[in-house]
Amino acid sequence: MNEVKLTDGQQALVDATDSLFAAACPGAGKTRAMVARFLKRTAEEPRRGIALISFTNAAVDEVRHRCGSQTEALRTPHFVGTFDTFIHRFIVTPLYVKAYNRKPNYVQSWQDVTSTSFRLVPDLGRAKDLEFRWFDFEPDGRAYLDVSRVPKTFGDAAVHHQLAQRKYEAEAKASHIFGQLLKVGTITCEAARLLAAFWLNSSEERAILEGLLRARFAEVIVDEAQDCGREELDILHFLQDSGVRVVMVGDLDQSIYEFRNATPAAVQEFAARVPAQPELDDNWRSSPAICAFNSALRSGQLVETARGENSVVQTPVHLIEFSALDQIVPAALEVAERYKLAADDLVVLSHAEAHGMKAVGVAGLEAAGSNRVLAIANAGSTLRSRDTDPKARRKAVEQVQRAILATLTVGRDTQHHSFTAVCEEISVDPRWLESFAVRMALGLDAQGKTRLDFAAEVREFLKTAGWGDGPAPASSDLGKLFKAPPEAAWAGVSSFGNSPSIRYSTVHGVKGMEFPGVVLVLPDRLRVDPVTGRTVLDDWEGAHNTEARRVLYVAGSRAQELLVCALHRKHTSRVAALLDVKGVPYSTA
Repeated sequence: MNEVKLTDGQQALVDATDSLFAAACPGAGKTRAMVARFLKRTAEEPRRGIALISFTNAAVDEVRHRCGSQTEALRTPHFVGTFDTFIHRFIVTPLYVKAYNRKPNYVQSWQDVTSTSFRLVPDLGRAKDLEFRWFDFEPDGRAYLDVSRVPKTFGDAAVHHQLAQRKYEAEAKASHIFGQLLKVGTITCEAARLLAAFWLNSSEERAILEGLLRARFAEVIVDEAQDCGREELDILHFLQDSGVRVVMVGDLDQSIYEFRNATPAAVQEFAARVPAQPELDDNWRSSPAICAFNSALRSGQLVETARGENSVVQTPVHLIEFSALDQIVPAALEVAERYKLAADDLVVLSHAEAHGMKAVGVAGLEAAGSNRVLAIANAGSTLRSRDTDPKARRKAVEQVQRAILATLTVGRDTQHHSFTAVCEEISVDPRWLESFAVRMALGLDAQGKTRLDFAAEVREFLKTAGWGDGPAPASSDLGKLFKAPPEAAWAGVSSFGNSPSIRYSTVHGVKGMEFPGVVLVLPDRLRVDPVTGRTVLDDWEGAHNTEARRVLYVAGSRAQELLVCALHRKHTSRVAALLDVKGVPYSTA
């Protein structure tokens, strides 16, 4: 793993003997340094384990890949995985089994469990179901409705007023459902954090965990430490108190997950108390102009320097102006061509996915998830396209799996059970179900068909499918479960599978990735923060350290050779003025 010599900063991270927080700029080679440390420490600790944890499966997969042939480092007692998996396996599961005498079934989110969408009795007229994601939960399971999260589409003004009046009733029902989920062992990532917090506040359970974790781990290495929330920081404090060394690596200016309870200010406080604080300030990814753009947006004190092969690239940041989103791609391609970059080298990034989709000419189909026939049509096109990413493919297949599972559980009370638990209850192998869903999605092509014809084709497929030894759906239920979608929704099917000339993504979707060229979109209407009343440009001009500003920083720092800022014409002069003040090389030509 050490074929390439580590920099002084990277080597300091590898060799540190105390708990530390290493601040790393974009492109600093932090993953290489962390893996080098992980391999060094696993070789030094023959009995106790070393854990390397991050926040995404993609980051974990990258770490595993970089470990190469040294597979012994990936075996027990060592651990490489997400923070969620660490919490599940080493904190919640042992105490849940002790309390309930059964193993829990973990699911990703509340939306994966049917009963977390519910109605009040009597209901609120034409209102939609209440959603668990509108509630905050205490560690003891008490629910608190945050009315600011309830969307306008929930109902008219009268319905919202009724909900406010019945707030305590809604909270009581949410608390009851939470308790039922806990009893049957259905635990989401959010619920697992709540349980961890609850048990860490119990002296008896805390003592049990302290013994278990101190015996298992000598050190825990935390990647992307800026994404830690209060729960993760409490666990890291607990690990330190238990005698486990904690090594954290991150960039506070890349903290863009406050909606998932990331708390960069608390991370900074935590970092200030650890013994060592090395810096990795060499950017091996980006050109000098892009590094200058990063520095112009950064709130912290870290000053990065362009290194590596792109340090000699003299391309300025380019500002292109538009009045309609469909003008962006032609202008960006023209700029890219000057620097011998092709469409495949570029990605369009936006805060809201809709802006990127419109810029590259891909129509959205928001209704796909609400109609099973539409979901199957969407999945087929998604799987056939060579341009969709693995995450989109997985989501498409999961929609079809759930549609099929619905046909096999008619009349059963499975609302509190996880996907895995339902499969187990009806004796269906999840791997078989996934394979069946893929075959179905690829075998049914919606292109050129009417909504009625395709819905009939879906029902016929299910009637004649080979179900093996498992349960088969009742033909009488298929008409109700697989209704033809509305005509307006079906009209969007023609846009399925269209390959855009340039890739697109949200900024959050490319965290940790890099591209030769990035096209960063600032649309006509910038989001106004409901608390401060400011937009991202207000924050940048006023030097306010906000998540909106950090999103721009993350987007720009993905670029290696070319950064194009696609600005609605009303924002061009403001962005140009900001770049002038910060000394960022840019061009409007």
